[in-house]
Amino acid sequence: MPLVSLEFHNIRVYERIQLEPSPHLNLVSGGNASGKTTLLEAIYLLGTGRSFRTTQTEQLRRTGSSDFSVTGKLQNAHGETIRLGLAHSNNGRRASINGLEQAKVSSLALHLPLQVISPDTHYEFQQSAKYRRGALDWCLFHVEPDFSSLWSRFQRLLHQRNAALKSHSQAKARHVWDDELIEVGESLHTARTRLTEQLLPHFQSSCQFLLGRNHYVNLVLQPGWGIESTFSASLRQDRERDLARGFTHSGPQRADLEITLNSQASCQSASHGQNKILVIALRLAQISYLLQAKSRNCCLLIDDLAAELDHVHRARLTRYLAGLSVQVFVTTTETSLIDREFWPSHKTFHVEHGTITH
Repeated sequence: MPLVSLEFHNIRVYERIQLEPSPHLNLVSGGNASGKTTLLEAIYLLGTGRSFRTTQTEQLRRTGSSDFSVTGKLQNAHGETIRLGLAHSNNGRRASINGLEQAKVSSLALHLPLQVISPDTHYEFQQSAKYRRGALDWCLFHVEPDFSSLWSRFQRLLHQRNAALKSHSQAKARHVWDDELIEVGESLHTARTRLTEQLLPHFQSSCQFLLGRNHYVNLVLQPGWGIESTFSASLRQDRERDLARGFTHSGPQRADLEITLNSQASCQSASHGQNKILVIALRLAQISYLLQAKSRNCCLLIDDLAAELDHVHRARLTRYLAGLSVQVFVTTTETSLIDREFWPSHKTFHVEHGTITH
């Protein structure tokens, strides 16, 4: 379901903004440091409860204001609407759906799946296994209803085991969690393995479109323990090391996702430009998979596309996106840099001096 209206208050330089986006392409133009990215940030905040630019949520609050908020209306193919809201104040954070307060902000994400391509995207992906395995977990969250509770259960068990490893008073309880941890951990790995196989053809297709057909790409899942071993055997083998360090070394919390290009790890063999395109292709694969698996629309936020790709790859990317059922918001200094030829509809918003005009 695309966003058909968006309103936000007291976020960074903006006091109050109201927009009615296109369900397809939305170009956000303006000079450097004019506030273009803040619009994307507000949408991301609505769907996730956080910013993709900072971990300090208070930095989003407009100077002199006591609170900030963002609301949006989604509409499905039958014309039915869902109203999402997120508000921050001195009393805390409040998420709502159709006016009803939600216990978890993740409830918003179920209605508004989001992907972001920003100047930092490929750096984060290359530098942190957290972001790489997050590509799988994002898909699992949206297509497997039990994944969220499974992951929460694993995190609780892992926390209990690590607490026991650190505490002398809990010496007898250090391994009482192992059997359940193994069961849940192997279930997580099975889900990720299955998804990696299902995601691969989507990734290969998007890579062929963006990179060309003379490259072979693959996705390799590292489970978080020795490839030739099992989670159970790894836990037993690591007992002395876990006790010495006070945390659990092996497990799905250390899983990793590797992209290979022509049978070599892309981080070692691909050029800087190729790595950037590979990460973008994986984002597109996630969107394509979600559409196939759940017939779910996705909102894609692209910050400063012209700075990320040359004109050839920009044209390929925008044409590929035009063929997907996806709502896109793109920031740019000049709208002429973005090809709009193949889109069913588009809108252009101009940002200047704390205002956004259509």
